[in-house]
Amino acid sequence: MIRFDNVTLRYPYDEFDVLKGASFRLSDGLNTVLCDTQSGKTTICRLLIKDIAPCQGEIYVDDVPLASIADADLDILYLPCAPVFFERRSVKYNLEYPLRVRKMDRQRAVEVAERSGLSDMDRKVSKLSASERKTLAIARGLTVPRKYVLLDDFAQSLTELEEYLPLFEGSNVIVFTSDSSLAKGNTVVLDGGRAVFQGDAESAKSKVGQLQYLFDSLRNNNG
Repeated sequence: MIRFDNVTLRYPYDEFDVLKGASFRLSDGLNTVLCDTQSGKTTICRLLIKDIAPCQGEIYVDDVPLASIADADLDILYLPCAPVFFERRSVKYNLEYPLRVRKMDRQRAVEVAERSGLSDMDRKVSKLSASERKTLAIARGLTVPRKYVLLDDFAQSLTELEEYLPLFEGSNVIVFTSDSSLAKGNTVVLDGGRAVFQGDAESAKSKVGQLQYLFDSLRNNNG
């Protein structure tokens, strides 16, 4: 379980808070964080992988303050919409890299490749299609099992998401998206940097519809 307790975050180059005292819980199992584009999805991911720290408030992972957890013990896999690879290296090199740096048995890379449907392991990453790059990103992440998986705008359709989810069986998956059709499981809705709803996905979709209506009304009234 992940808990945000009154978390505020402002980037040094901005004059506004991206998160404004956000408080919510992400339960075990499947979760969705739903908010508009440029409204905090990647910021929350960066906070969870300790790439940045909150200006105020506290984040807890399994009731332990995130700040007190060593980077090596985070047990979190982050998959952004545009994964980064060693472009001039082979699929095999990129797939084995997490095992290599941890000095773990590379045989798991072979097992994961078969499970994920990867082929042509000698092919350079620069030659892969967008879909193949996503498959490689997932496979590379699976070489080291993680308790939490963050999908940051990683799936662009419900069909794509439903294809990915079974691969993370046994992990707690958090889907970050601005597309309400992708909402599944425990769903948190963010608006204006705050959590304005938490509950089931269908109720969350209704809430987002109301927020969009209000936003459109304000925009139209302002000409």
